[in-house]
Amino acid sequence: MKNFLAIAIAALLTTGSSQARVGETQKEITERFGEGKKADAQRLTGAETLAYEKNEFYVEVVLYEGKSIMEIYAHRKGTTEEVIKDLLKVNTPTGTSWRFDRKESKWQRDGKPKLAAYRWPGHPDFFCIKDIEACAAVEKKHKPTASGL
Repeated sequence: MKNFLAIAIAALLTTGSSQARVGETQKEITERFGEGKKADAQRLTGAETLAYEKNEFYVEVVLYEGKSIMEIYAHRKGTTEEVIKDLLKVNTPTGTSWRFDRKESKWQRDGKPKLAAYRWPGHPDFFCIKDIEACAAVEKKHKPTASGL
């Protein structure tokens, strides 16, 4: 009985962590989406953006040091509120939840990593989920300066 309980708890923990998409390695992303190609737009200076297509979704994954720090989704039939609910659900490991900030017009998820999710400014069919701290660190490290002008 103790072995069964230990196995059941381990399975639950594994299932919860496998749902967290941002933070996956490039190998895990390739297993989930297939082979990607370099995206037309690089979303974050110092990071690499790869584009994927799967199940009527276009997905851009921003990778830094081999891990996903931002994912941008667009559904071919429109990124509806129902699609957004589904995307938030698959990015909700056990023990975490999203809350909507009306003033900021975005969702936030506490825990590790701390995530933000929102419709892409100027392109409401694109929905972004990003690791707040990882993106800020990359922006700070690769901040453009005017010193070379």
